This record gives sequence, C-alpha cells and structure tokens, in this order.
Amino acid sequence: MKKHLFLVAFLFSLSLIAQVSIGIKTETPQKTLHVNGSLQVVNEINVGGNATTAGSSGTTGQILTSNGPATAPSWQTLNTISGTINSAYYVQGTTAATAAQGTTIDVPGATITLTVPAGRTQTFLFTILGYATLTDGNSSQGVFTLLQNGVKISSAFASKAGNFPGGATLASMPVPVTFLKSVNLTAGTYTFKVQYAAWSGSATVNFVPSGYLGYNGDTEAMLTKMQVLVYNN
Repeated sequence: MKKHLFLVAFLFSLSLIAQVSIGIKTETPQKTLHVNGSLQVVNEINVGGNATTAGSSGTTGQILTSNGPATAPSWQTLNTISGTINSAYYVQGTTAATAAQGTTIDVPGATITLTVPAGRTQTFLFTILGYATLTDGNSSQGVFTLLQNGVKISSAFASKAGNFPGGATLASMPVPVTFLKSVNLTAGTYTFKVQYAAWSGSATVNFVPSGYLGYNGDTEAMLTKMQVLVYNN
C-alpha cells in the first residue's frame, strides 16, 4: 500500500512541476524557465520544435532572430534579414556604340538580370554613370535611360560641349551624368538595361578617348557603369 501511495505522490509531483514555472535566482518567474543571471551553453541551442521533437540548431554562420511574441525565434542567414544588404552587383560598358540624332541605342554591356527569391520582397538601388561624346567638334545632348523589362523607370540628361571660341581650349568635352533609382520588387526575375537617346547631334557611348591629349591607354575611363545594391525588405 505504501508503494502505491508513493507512486501516486511521485506522479502528482511531476504533474505539478509540469504546470508551474521555474525561477533561478527569482521567486517570481515570468516564463516557464526564468534565469535571473548569466547563462552558459556549452553545446548547441535548439529553437522551435515541440514537446516530442527537437528544434533547429541552425547552420554555421546563421544568427538567431526574433519572430515576435508567442513565436519561436529562428536561425537566419545574415544577408536575408530585413534591412540588410543581400548582395551587390556591378556591370560596365563594353564596346563603343554611336547614336545618331533622333535615335535610341542600347549601351553595350550595361545590362543585368536579377532574381528576387520566392516569398521575398527586395529593394534595388541603382547608381549609373554615363558619358556621351563624339570628337566631331559639335555640341550634343540626350538622355541615358534605365529600363526594367523593357519599360523606362528612370532617366538623366547628358550633354557634350563642342568647340570653345578663342585660343587653345578643350574641344568636344562631354559632361558626364550620374543618376540614382530605387525600386521595390516582389519575387520574380527582372532584366535591367541602360539606353542612350540622342536628342540633338550624334554621340558615342563607351567611348575610348585615344585621341585626347595626354591619353595614357585607359580604356575604362569613359565606359558606362551601373552598380546595384539589393536590400532585403
């Protein structure tokens, strides 16, 4: 009889413990386990799971992030967290191309295709630098345009000064343009490219200034350049 009573008492104690909170260095625990002090973990930390299944210990390099009240935290890779930079891309022009007055051309090399992963939204921040020139001694003007899947999303004016009167001066001097654009995108694949439209006078993009006084062989100096920073939303 004593053995039966002891077993009942033991099971009752286990049931009682399962329904109360445990406090370490506190008499008023606020959660199931409340540690009022430091905590040392010499092995993995598992999050999620349930009463019969172990949670995830994550993978090397991941960080633990909160998912709000009443929800288990989760392990995430740093470049997937909201507000962080997921990735950075850079492309630049390749061969020279000339746009006659009234025409629009693609800038060779200034095209990039990017993908937003399924279930995500991201912000793309573009920085574009462009030169448009031609050593014909004439002034010209036009616009560089950024297209997303063939549709214009931004543009910027560019010009070139022809000859300056009086004395030995610089001629056919381009005025470079830098412009920015930010777009928020849902999951999918997108192609971005830069075009140049010649308003007045002809102009060459990705120009190699080999005829300029003092040219030192730098073929990159006047190429069109595009940088894309991808932020997680």
